[in-house]
Amino acid sequence: MPFTAADYGVLAASTQRTVGVILGVVAIGGFILYWLFNWFAGRAETGSEIELAPNRKPLPDDAEMEGRRLDQGLMAGLVCIVVIAIALPLYWLGEPGRHDGLIEVSDELAAERGDHLYEERCATCHGSVDGPGGLRDHTLVDNNGLFLAQVQWKVPSLAAVLYRYSTEEVRYVMEYGRPNTPMPAWGIQGGGPFTTQQIDEIIVYLEHEQIDIAEIRQRAQDGIASTARNVARTELGEGASSDDVTAAAQQMLADAADDPVRMGELLFNNTADGGVYGCARCHTPGWSYDAGEVAAQNPLVPHEIPGGGGFGPPLANGATTRQFDTASEHEAFIVSGSQNGIKYGNFGQGDGGGQMPSFGICVGDRDAGALEYITRADFCAEHGGEGLLTPEQIAAIVAYERQL
Repeated sequence: MPFTAADYGVLAASTQRTVGVILGVVAIGGFILYWLFNWFAGRAETGSEIELAPNRKPLPDDAEMEGRRLDQGLMAGLVCIVVIAIALPLYWLGEPGRHDGLIEVSDELAAERGDHLYEERCATCHGSVDGPGGLRDHTLVDNNGLFLAQVQWKVPSLAAVLYRYSTEEVRYVMEYGRPNTPMPAWGIQGGGPFTTQQIDEIIVYLEHEQIDIAEIRQRAQDGIASTARNVARTELGEGASSDDVTAAAQQMLADAADDPVRMGELLFNNTADGGVYGCARCHTPGWSYDAGEVAAQNPLVPHEIPGGGGFGPPLANGATTRQFDTASEHEAFIVSGSQNGIKYGNFGQGDGGGQMPSFGICVGDRDAGALEYITRADFCAEHGGEGLLTPEQIAAIVAYERQL
């Protein structure tokens, strides 16, 4: 007769009951064996509990307690007082050092974490912090979002970013990105993946990797020479030989030494480190992707117009002379850059977020905010407080801009 479902249920119940009984027998047997082992292994009592218990031992008499024992206690108390009297002042004297040490350790740890974040997310476009910048594929679209061209965007170097932008301005750019550029929003506030702490750690790392003012001066000067070659090549045409271009560039640099407007043009279009020492990156549309070359192959892409406006406002057609009545006012604005809520010129209102950088003074410590605790708040003082350009170079740029 075949098994039914009920038979299977009875069989399963019987199996579980059997296993349970076996486990119970094993547990009881183990307990009995343990009790027997301890019974035979136990030793006979060696004395009376009244005599052996620690709290039953006789105490010393009054003579001993008020003599040797009292002297020992007083001496121990005196030793403790002396130790405390010496140790506490020494501890207090060391407190400033411990505080500075905590700041230094926090700074180093933040920089280390920032290094990993930078290499993972930022180096793809910017390259190493102290490098010359990089290139990034970027899609140009028109006002309706339609495709125009695929270009190579010049990504700026960050080797001197804290000379020209404050930590708060750098944080704002990282959080919200740059519109109409390949720079995306990285902060949670702007829809990116980084927390506020992660952005702060990247800023600390950037501060550790900033180049000194002597190298800044050298890079800016090298950029002027490179820009002169580019201008000479454009003026002579594609068929010009390398020797002709070199000779024309050298003549241009010689002329610029006596002509502030010509020097200002070279400084305005400075190509060094992705354009961070010049003005065309923001004020000439298409400079960041060589719009002139792209437009020659794609008529939908507009040509570069020097000072025609891009990320920054237009400077041509007398815009700068209407904004600034004198060249000295114009120079002062380029020296310090824009600050949030601070008026400049005749009708300029400073915007936050690193719109116009400082070119004449170091501003990294300005508005340091919460980062004052974990960074060296005297960054600019350590680097002499100087900016990217000299007063003479800024004056030349102003001379060029005011005649556009």
